Amino acid sequence: MLGQHPGVTEVHVRLTQPDRTVLMRLDDSYRVTPSPALFGDLKALLGPTCLV
Repeated sequence: MLGQHPGVTEVHVRLTQPDRTVLMRLDDSYRVTPSPALFGDLKALLGPTCLV
């Protein structure tokens, strides 16, 4: 999905478990252009609270 919105903005992923949180920066090949279309796609895939 990220490949459908290429751009220059880094993507960070936060994985949360009850006892710890891990923050990862994705490889530069996954950079995106932030847009309502991208945010809508992510929310449809991961749920409405996936973006912070």
